[in-house]
Amino acid sequence: MASTKALLGLGGASAVGAGSLGGYLYSSSTEPNKDTFRSRYSLALIQDSEDTIWSKKLTALSTGSPKNKGLIDAKSKNTSDSLKKACKGIYDSHFSQDLMDDFKNFCSKHYADQFSNKQTIAADTDLNGKWETFKGKTSSDLSGELLKIHESKKDSSSEPDGWKKLVFDECKKLSTSIFEGEIKGYQEFCTKQ
Repeated sequence: MASTKALLGLGGASAVGAGSLGGYLYSSSTEPNKDTFRSRYSLALIQDSEDTIWSKKLTALSTGSPKNKGLIDAKSKNTSDSLKKACKGIYDSHFSQDLMDDFKNFCSKHYADQFSNKQTIAADTDLNGKWETFKGKTSSDLSGELLKIHESKKDSSSEPDGWKKLVFDECKKLSTSIFEGEIKGYQEFCTKQ
């Protein structure tokens, strides 16, 4: 009789444990993934070894006005290690529009950073002589606004006025934008040796 009660008690405890485990697994599987800067902008995260980018970001931080407490502390310490630590905190924090400027300005790679061996074009005159090349591109060669500019100008029989300014303005905007993946045509038309 005592062993029957012990078995019933053990069986009851097992059922409660299984129920608790099942409830936990159900709740954790239906819980949405945490929306972090890391999950949204995985391609823009600066790796520890990318010293040139960290150096540029530290310079920007020294003259900038961050809102994030970790970045404010890093600004006062003025070291790469303190900046990296603050940025890692932002990477893993819940995504917030309030931190977006800090992330963009001090903790993320931009398109210009992806091609560090080249520089972004400095004026629309850097596109001189490139109309025929640009005109000859297809939708598989260009993307984003560069493709839209191409689509609006490609049927011109001669080099259209203003195409260089449109491309230059887009290149300038992209060069300081958070890197989110390849934009076809960026390297060819927005950078130079």
